[in-house]
Amino acid sequence: DLHSFPTRRSSDLHIEIPVQNHTARVGLDFFPNKRTIWGFVLNGSFTKLTRSNNNKSIVIDNAKQPKSKFITDTKEKGRFRNMVGNVNFKHTFDSTGKEITADADYGVFNTRNVSNFITGFYSLANSPIEPEYRLNGDQQGKISLATVKADYVHPLKNGAKIEAGFKTSFVETDNDVVFYDVSNGAPEYDSSKSNHFIYKENNHALYINFNKEWKKWSLMAGLRAEQTNIKGDQLTSNLDFDSSYLQIFPSVFLNYKVSAEKTIGISISRRIDRPNYSQLNPFRFFLDPSTYSSGNPGLRPQLTWSYELSYTLKQVNFTLGYSHTKQNFTVVIRPSEDEEKVTVQIPVNLATYDYYGLTVSAPFRFTKWWNSINNLNVFYGHYNGNLANTQLDNGTPAVNASTNNNFTLGKGWSSELNVNVNSGGQYGFMIMEPQWQLSVGVQKTILKNKGTVRFNITDIFWTGLPKAVVEFSNYVEHWHAQRDTRVANLSFTYRFGRNTVAAARRRTTASEEERRRAGN
Repeated sequence: DLHSFPTRRSSDLHIEIPVQNHTARVGLDFFPNKRTIWGFVLNGSFTKLTRSNNNKSIVIDNAKQPKSKFITDTKEKGRFRNMVGNVNFKHTFDSTGKEITADADYGVFNTRNVSNFITGFYSLANSPIEPEYRLNGDQQGKISLATVKADYVHPLKNGAKIEAGFKTSFVETDNDVVFYDVSNGAPEYDSSKSNHFIYKENNHALYINFNKEWKKWSLMAGLRAEQTNIKGDQLTSNLDFDSSYLQIFPSVFLNYKVSAEKTIGISISRRIDRPNYSQLNPFRFFLDPSTYSSGNPGLRPQLTWSYELSYTLKQVNFTLGYSHTKQNFTVVIRPSEDEEKVTVQIPVNLATYDYYGLTVSAPFRFTKWWNSINNLNVFYGHYNGNLANTQLDNGTPAVNASTNNNFTLGKGWSSELNVNVNSGGQYGFMIMEPQWQLSVGVQKTILKNKGTVRFNITDIFWTGLPKAVVEFSNYVEHWHAQRDTRVANLSFTYRFGRNTVAAARRRTTASEEERRRAGN
């Protein structure tokens, strides 16, 4: 049976993704008087990629012996056309810092992915044992967003100030996923893989912050309220959902300056993290007939209470933290709920995630020519959830460490050496193995310091390769990836014109969060 894919197999996947990317940004500022600025910014990008997959799988019988094999070749062409416009305003009332700012954004993000997917089934002697399986896909998506926000700063006496503002955003995504089985020559619509999903999200937010500094103490307290309305429609299955909720997000940050070089701080905050639109997108990307990745239209935001105690001694900062997250979203590799003997990589919500950790940030200047920034995070993460008939109630201790070193060698020469170490550990239903990377670089300024030649190599020993084990009650997968993390770059930059020309204003706009969620 063509669709009776194996439960035991060993796979070798090779992927090549050439990418062409073009970006443009144009802006204009108008100053009607000394205290007022009107601005306009237009950002655009066009990306074209071709993805070539070759996946070879060996079918293994119950005695763990090779039985047969199947080979999948995939060709995909993707295009991304993005455009975002922004109009902004700023007015400063007086010299005390009283000001108002406002932004309005509108953006459109278009995606199209066309794929051709062929799988051949063979004996160990390379003789065909089943007809080829051919699948063609045409996946089109569009994201439209409109946002408006305004912020007001009002200074008070004795170093205090109040900040208040609002933001409104409207987002609509329309993703149409169509697949045709062309194994018999004529295309046949595949309803099990096709989907048409429309998602609408409307957020209204109000916030107010109070800041105050004393001789030894400093305080920042804030309150943010968000009203969210969500509506989703899966047109192919006539399924829809409608949700509306109001959430309150308080935050308090209190610091005490023990001395000129010692500070103690405490903070309590609640936040919301919404999934990216690609994580909600039901687009499917196949490795072979039994393995694909997909978004999850039913993915919900995660909500986190965070508590931190910090101590700063000179430049070294120690932070002891705990956080509790509900509806924690994580990416899992699991058996499909809809198709037998099919594996899917998909983002899901778990019940809770508890984090306990100590973070140390230690910048040092060992000499005039050696500057080092070092970070250490020792933590324990505990996951709780139930998925694919498997209860998860577990966690492991882990360590992440990095050191970034810059060396000034004189006569325009400088170099850097960076090391990152990750001990691995629990990530949802996945146990990650340790990995580390070492990267180096050197640069030289030339042409009266207007030109710079840089050369750097990342992951010199090719050790930053992820490996993991995924285990459910009826499914176990061991996987590792050999990616091109060892990359050498040689670049030359040259600054034209006068150094006295004012640089363009760099500022956030009304749609920063929405653009991040759109992947732009």
